[in-house]
Amino acid sequence: MSHNHNHHHQQKGVLGLGKSAPRRIHEITGSQVQSLLAKLQVLYHHLPHLANLPLQELTSSEDYTAGEVLGGGKHVLQESSILCHLRRVGALDVADDPDPDPDAISAATPLTAIEFGAGTGRLSERLQRSSRHRPTNHVLIDRQDFSPSQCRDGAMRNRANDGESILRIVGDIAEFDISKYCRRPDTGTNERRDTCAVCLCMSKHLCGPACDLAIATLGRVAPPSQRPPFAFATCCHYLCTWDSFAGRDYWVRLGLTEEDFEVAITASQWYSLKGTSNHIDDSCVEEDVSASVIGSLSRPDIQLTLGKAGAALEEYASQEHSPPSISSEDFELTFSRGEKAKLGCTIKRLLDLTRAAKLQELGYDTELVKYTTWSIENRLLVGRVA
Repeated sequence: MSHNHNHHHQQKGVLGLGKSAPRRIHEITGSQVQSLLAKLQVLYHHLPHLANLPLQELTSSEDYTAGEVLGGGKHVLQESSILCHLRRVGALDVADDPDPDPDAISAATPLTAIEFGAGTGRLSERLQRSSRHRPTNHVLIDRQDFSPSQCRDGAMRNRANDGESILRIVGDIAEFDISKYCRRPDTGTNERRDTCAVCLCMSKHLCGPACDLAIATLGRVAPPSQRPPFAFATCCHYLCTWDSFAGRDYWVRLGLTEEDFEVAITASQWYSLKGTSNHIDDSCVEEDVSASVIGSLSRPDIQLTLGKAGAALEEYASQEHSPPSISSEDFELTFSRGEKAKLGCTIKRLLDLTRAAKLQELGYDTELVKYTTWSIENRLLVGRVA
């Protein structure tokens, strides 16, 4: 497939899927927030992820030049960290050789790299420019139709080798047919096939329901053994919708309700009160969490952990509890800016934790990690089929 073809594709179908109108903070009451806080306090003791996430900020000099870091700083380092996590789970491997020679790279099964919520295509371009990767076709999908002057597609096509393609799809992730990119070519022989992935999925800005639609897309790949490795940086949880939320079943298993969800996604906006600085310290709670506990968080049995937490909340719910002792009006006056930011942080992690449980259900060895200290939106879901 030549890189001179399939430059741009307008995806037909229902383009409104996944859209949502954000709820305003004034639409939730102090009583609702206090009720959610009481439940989260129970869950906190059983979900270490809510206290802190393991920091895995990875970078590689393969991905950028010193000048780029000086000029573009944090975005360059964030993109590199995402690519390093994909390498860490073997998404960019050439067969089983961690240090292949150039001939092995050129002869390897071509890779298709799919970037969801691609925007102008910076993450895809960062991957293309990285050294030591095998022949790669790029598929960039975004609902917004960017002008060619805004996109990195042209530069990518100029840089592409013969046989590599750059395809941009303007459309909704819900309409995207990923299965054709996940099929391993049939060589027609009985020779042992290589074990490297033929497809990967990635995103640096998978906003709100777009993340849930991407997870649903992974789940449509059959058989499950062909589901591609992924690295999704999540953000904009206030845009999530109950109907499309990938972690909904696990949210309910925790003992949380649809009303709790609506309050949570609205209150998640408070995390922005944390502010921004060069390096972000985003501990959601003041309690210390030991290094030994943090070290065990990367790849837990998230489904089992959520099950235990749900049982604890069920026991809490079976007991009689007096209504919030502070009126909504007084609570709204006394709930501090710092407390609001911590609550927003906890909510975002809980939402992503239930998404991780869904990904484990789909057969993925899934991790939820903090991949950067350069942004408050620093959570990365990463995994590969176990």
